[in-house]
Amino acid sequence: MSKLLRFLVDHKLREDGKPLTAYAVAVDALGRDDSFDTQIDSYPRVQIGRLRRMLDHFYLRENCANRLYIPYHNYEIILGANEASGSESEGAEPEGQPAKKPVPKSRRTEDMFGRRVERPAFVPESPVKRQGPVSRRYIWTIFAVFLLLATAGIFYFQKSDSKAGVAIGYPAIIVKATDGPTNPASRARLEAIHSHLVGALGKFDQIRVFNETAEPSVGSRYLLESSNLNDSARPVQLRLVDSVTREVIWSSRIGNSSDQERAAELNQAVIAMAGPHGKIAQHERSKYRVDFTPGYPCLLQFHQYMRYRDEAVLPRVLQCMNESAKQFPNDSYLMSVLASAKNIAEKQGLADTIEGRRDEFAAKAAKIDSNSASATFAVAQSAFYKGDCRRGVLWGERAVGLNPLNSRIMGYLGMYMLACDMPEGEAYADQALRMDPNAELAIAATVAMRQLRRGDAQAAQKLSLKYLDSMPGAAVGLEISFILSSAMLGEKDEARRVWRQLAERSGYPATAAPADVLQKLISDPDILRKLVADFEAAALY
Repeated sequence: MSKLLRFLVDHKLREDGKPLTAYAVAVDALGRDDSFDTQIDSYPRVQIGRLRRMLDHFYLRENCANRLYIPYHNYEIILGANEASGSESEGAEPEGQPAKKPVPKSRRTEDMFGRRVERPAFVPESPVKRQGPVSRRYIWTIFAVFLLLATAGIFYFQKSDSKAGVAIGYPAIIVKATDGPTNPASRARLEAIHSHLVGALGKFDQIRVFNETAEPSVGSRYLLESSNLNDSARPVQLRLVDSVTREVIWSSRIGNSSDQERAAELNQAVIAMAGPHGKIAQHERSKYRVDFTPGYPCLLQFHQYMRYRDEAVLPRVLQCMNESAKQFPNDSYLMSVLASAKNIAEKQGLADTIEGRRDEFAAKAAKIDSNSASATFAVAQSAFYKGDCRRGVLWGERAVGLNPLNSRIMGYLGMYMLACDMPEGEAYADQALRMDPNAELAIAATVAMRQLRRGDAQAAQKLSLKYLDSMPGAAVGLEISFILSSAMLGEKDEARRVWRQLAERSGYPATAAPADVLQKLISDPDILRKLVADFEAAALY
């Protein structure tokens, strides 16, 4: 990253009038050979995006008037105003509506050389007007100072990932290049696989992605290794390895029969590894089973609660989340999760456990990292909680665009849309279940209940049973959909068996009135009223 930054600055200082291309960045800055094909390999764009994000993180922490920018859809580097040094309140909610696409809008403005360039919409105009020609020596001095600052910042970012990264203990995944065939076509295919993996993994906020030369100092480290199974680079074997124990956590074979099929297989591999409940998260949870230490262990406990809804551990989870907020106030992902935790605390009558407001947590997460899918979705959740469905959908769709492989974001967006009487939300929830077999159980319950409402009791029963068999007692919504669908299909004995378990866990006999049992499990009065009517119609007893 430091080498790439120096290359961009050197090119700017030459002022030769030639725009930078992806090919020049790949070959001259990143060391690719002359056969590099930008049409099939997005490596330079991925690395430019990574550098842009590092600069954004670095200057967000630096209270200085100016900074280096890499405008979107551009390889040029420019010097401009630092929006992080403004007087905007840190807790203020982002103004206006976001674009539906993940790429921020841009505007025409001038760089320090007076040339017209594209600058991101959120960058404010510098209040200082140009005072005529700028001396060459002055330009060199300014760029030298900013280059030193930014290079130092990137070095620090890569080593410690700042207060917002490895300090909290996020696991790191090091993506290793594939050794193998030297013919250009096969090499290009392998590099395309490498770039796809780096880009897709980097969109998940709960892990950190590094290259082979990096040495993350905090948190667990995983190696993603790949090997060719023949000289044509078809197929490729992927292995996720614990870098300390050398234990193989997961492996998969990528067939590569076509570019489209290869991309789909790679996406499934990324979801399997980095998804909210993927192999990395599962392996980390095995090391922090009853650990409520503030930081990453606490985040794991909260995600575990969200999946299984074990009310017995909720007070401890909320307490460690509150402590995490105090210790890591500049972590975007933590702030986004705190918005959800605060909502849970309020619903369970434990609002005072977490200090602060949920919309403030969401706004802060988005301000720390405007390109984070989780932070963006936290703003969407905040809007949905307030009943602003239109704004929630806009921010939610932007979050899905930032990371279309995150089943939690996609599934919960579908759930919130359905709660807003937007039937198109079912497609999002459905897609979350299709792409991730470890999707949140609440999403599966929502889809099953939608199937039941349409009269498709068989599909609802099948979906409910699929998750209940693997995780019995894990989700009340799935148990309810199974009971009602079984009763609708005439399988009353099976429905009574599951209802008996549900009632006993709630402290009631099986013959208790449905309203008495369900009101202990369902807090939403509208949903409760509908379910009571459904159970009375089922006539289990």
